[in-house]
Amino acid sequence: MGKYKTLLLNIALFLLNAISTKLITFLLIPLYTYCLTTAQYGITDMSLTVVGLLLPVVTLSIGDAVTRYIIEDAHDEDRYISVGFWVSLLGCLLVLAGLPLLDLSIFGGLGSCKWYFMAYFISFCFNGYLGNVARGLNRIKLLTVASIASSLVSASSAGILIGFLDWKTEGYFVSLVLGGLTSIAIYLIVGKFANYITLPQIEHDRIIFKTMLLYSIPLIPNSIFWWIGTGVNRFFITAMLGIGASGLFAAASKIPNILNMLSLTFWQAWSLSAFQQFKKEDTGKFYSNVFVVFRTLCFVVASILVLGAPWLASLLLQKSFYEAWVIVPPLILAFLFNAFASFYGTVFTASMKTAYLLTSTVAASLVVVAMTWLLIPAMGLQGAAWALVASNFVMYVMRVFRASTVMTIKVNWLLMGIAILLFVLQVCIMTWQPSNYMTFSAAAFVLICLVSFFDCYPSIKTIIGVMRTK
Repeated sequence: MGKYKTLLLNIALFLLNAISTKLITFLLIPLYTYCLTTAQYGITDMSLTVVGLLLPVVTLSIGDAVTRYIIEDAHDEDRYISVGFWVSLLGCLLVLAGLPLLDLSIFGGLGSCKWYFMAYFISFCFNGYLGNVARGLNRIKLLTVASIASSLVSASSAGILIGFLDWKTEGYFVSLVLGGLTSIAIYLIVGKFANYITLPQIEHDRIIFKTMLLYSIPLIPNSIFWWIGTGVNRFFITAMLGIGASGLFAAASKIPNILNMLSLTFWQAWSLSAFQQFKKEDTGKFYSNVFVVFRTLCFVVASILVLGAPWLASLLLQKSFYEAWVIVPPLILAFLFNAFASFYGTVFTASMKTAYLLTSTVAASLVVVAMTWLLIPAMGLQGAAWALVASNFVMYVMRVFRASTVMTIKVNWLLMGIAILLFVLQVCIMTWQPSNYMTFSAAAFVLICLVSFFDCYPSIKTIIGVMRTK
């Protein structure tokens, strides 16, 4: 099967996964915002923020290394999987030892749910790890089934525990744990991943472990600074505006997550193709053709979301949460730059040069810390949103320049620049709402679609031609 057909097949499978799982999660937002107070929702979001920081550190980002080395060296796949499992287990024990730290005030009351948090961390850790194993083994159908089953269990249990039994934050955690355990059971029993996990073979595994660390260690500081760039604003918001404001910011972030769903779906499929095709001929052309189609989809979807932000917010953000809709447009802009930066990140992971990711991520994290601290006093939650925009833009630009030393990705910068300017204009119009702002926003959407079409048309013709010849 040709590389474009393989990529499209994987995208289709991951899209089925994303639509079924993310849509279910998306439909739960009204339940959360109706049944939980802003403070309670802030606590649940704080748990996600803390997990995002801890997971790559305590597990040494071993799951990413497992995926990459299974593809690179199928002969020792059982040893890579087994080593990764034991490292993940050790990471969970380290989190257990540090659990009392959650009682600190900086965590906004998360300590009151520390044992629920611990259960959630364990289920999230192994669910994510086994998902990485499935990707490395190219068991994409199994990954899709496990994710759908997990989401269905989480959603149904959330409806019962939060909606009917009024368990509030406890119900939120329990529903996520039940969903994670469902997925883990499918991987271990149906996928028979348990057969890969054996007791450590000290001498051989030591070599395997050192090899994996060469890939994963640079990802740890990268993950930390990535977390700083995307999650540290929650601590600023909590400290400066209160846990309730953090809850509002978290709820508003769910709408831009639609764009994140598109990006993540593509990234999961694209990273496999990027790893498999990196050492083959015409790799730069392959990357160039795929990126133009990807950014076209991102621009169009992002513009639709900005145009429909008030309507989406009226459906999803209940009661006092609705007031947060005005920060949705700049958050979508931040997600857009994040998606583009993630694409260029695959250049470094595919080439095994993961250390190159660190510089841009550090710079982006420094920008978001400085800008959040400066803008929140003047602009409130809007300041936190625009700080994310600046941070992700810096990371994207730096990765574009650094990636050029590894591979040439051709971009029509004139058309892309016009699309970016039109989209920034649309975001500003929706945020500050001048007279007839919806009309101007709709006009910007039409222009973005036209520019994006002219940008991607030549590459689409090329891709279709290549697929027909295979």
